[in-house]
Amino acid sequence: MSKRILCAAFLLAVVASTAFAASSFQNTCSGITFAYVNNQAALQAVCLRADGSSNPSTLILQGIGNQNGTLVQGTGASTFQKSCGDIQITAKDSSQVVLSALCRTSGGSSHATSLQLNGIGNNNGSLTQ
Repeated sequence: MSKRILCAAFLLAVVASTAFAASSFQNTCSGITFAYVNNQAALQAVCLRADGSSNPSTLILQGIGNQNGTLVQGTGASTFQKSCGDIQITAKDSSQVVLSALCRTSGGSSHATSLQLNGIGNNNGSLTQ
C-alpha cells in the first residue's frame, strides 16, 4: 500500500513540475506578442530553428480565465480575452514570461492582473507547451 502512495506522490510531483516549469522560448524567440487567432487567445513570436533560420510561430493559450478580475490558470479553452483588455505578453528575464491585462470584476470595475506563463518552449522554431 505504501508503494502505491509513494508512486502516486511521485507521479503528481512530475506532473506538477512540468506544468509549472519556467518558460524558455524567450531565449530563442523575438517579437513576442499577444494575438487573436480565430477568436482564440494566442502567443506569437519569431523563433530560431536549430539551423539558425527564423520561423514565425503561434501557440494558442490554453486554460486561462478571468476570476473576478484576476487571471487564473485552469484547463480547457482560454476565456479571459472575453472580459479583459489591454492584454500584453512580456518576457521579464530568461525564465519568466508574464501575461498581463485589465480584467473586469463581478462588480463591473477593471483590475490590473498578471499571470506567469509556464512551460512554453521553442522546438526547432515552433512554440510548444
